[in-house]
Amino acid sequence: MPILYNIPILIGALGRPTMPAFSILFLLEPMTRSIIVTAVPLMALEKFGTAQNVSVFFFVLGISGVTMSLVVPWLVSKMRRRGTFLMGIITGLIGMALFTHGEIWSLCAGMAIHLFAASCIDVTLNLYMMEHIRRRDFGRFEPVRMFFLAFSWCVGPFLGVYLRNAVAPEAPFIAGGMVILILAAYFLYLRFVDHPTLATSRIPVTNPIRYLPRFFAQPRMRLVYVLSLVRSGWWTMIFIYVPIYCVTAGLGETMGGALVSLTTLFVMSAPLWRGLVQRIGIRHILYIGYFGTGIVTIVASALMDEPYITIGTILIAGLFAVATDAVGNTLFYRAVHPYERSEMATVFASYRPVSSLAFPGIYSGVLAIFPLAGVFAVTGVCMMAAGAIASYIPKRMN
Repeated sequence: MPILYNIPILIGALGRPTMPAFSILFLLEPMTRSIIVTAVPLMALEKFGTAQNVSVFFFVLGISGVTMSLVVPWLVSKMRRRGTFLMGIITGLIGMALFTHGEIWSLCAGMAIHLFAASCIDVTLNLYMMEHIRRRDFGRFEPVRMFFLAFSWCVGPFLGVYLRNAVAPEAPFIAGGMVILILAAYFLYLRFVDHPTLATSRIPVTNPIRYLPRFFAQPRMRLVYVLSLVRSGWWTMIFIYVPIYCVTAGLGETMGGALVSLTTLFVMSAPLWRGLVQRIGIRHILYIGYFGTGIVTIVASALMDEPYITIGTILIAGLFAVATDAVGNTLFYRAVHPYERSEMATVFASYRPVSSLAFPGIYSGVLAIFPLAGVFAVTGVCMMAAGAIASYIPKRMN
């Protein structure tokens, strides 16, 4: 009976900007990216031939991704959040259409436009979330957000590879376009409004030369950014190089997609970590998560001649990675000043395109000297370094 009583309340909450509604938005938004995250590296491997060339491809695209992500605050100031979000929807659909063309030029153009669309949607959704969810509720909502986000990243990678092999090479991108349309429809249904008082209460900073130094002048922001950057870099390695490893090891594309999905499956347990985070603190959770992930990833690099053992170690690394994802962006939400949300959220969100630039750039150099195992080893060392950095988290952010 209590559950039946709550159903009307839940339905009502899904019709306005509340935590349940944002949970749906953070289910749909990552699905637009996860459903193609394994299909694109496999397509790039077909077009460019080697893992090193794929690394160069993602490195060059990372440059455009970082550049375009810094344009988003200017767009927010000119088009407001609603207009910027809808631009992300339109460009996201264009990107998916370009992917279906199947040529090298359309792959490059589609990926660049896709990165821009993802930045527009991600930044504006986070701004709306910080406006509608009270600051003291971020710690309670973040594990829930991570659960829905993890569900998308669990389903999307395998679904994308399955559609690519069982239906047609362009099927993942058609499905991605459909998810974008569903996201747009639900966003419009929620009737988000850009309040004039919030828009004019402070003149937005749109010049990167002004807001980048302000962000990195704050020690807490630097710490949060580096931790998020390295965490995102580890997932970049998983999404790009695990499918490539499975193909080169003779396990096949489907195994690559399934392994990526299984690795992200563990992140769905993020809400269960809430009690442990409150009991032992964010600092200790991140310390264990980063160090554990790093050590096991290095072990995986040493065992890559044994594919099935490597699969097991990658899954164990994913278990440790859950600890870093259980905290998610809570540190940023606690550190940012309310009057700087727009500028700081935009800079913070750039850790994704920056990691997509920095890590493939490093990997292209590693692969020029070492085999694919070197990519895993270097990433493991970076995670261990992040574990050491996590020990500097201030107690009041803990």
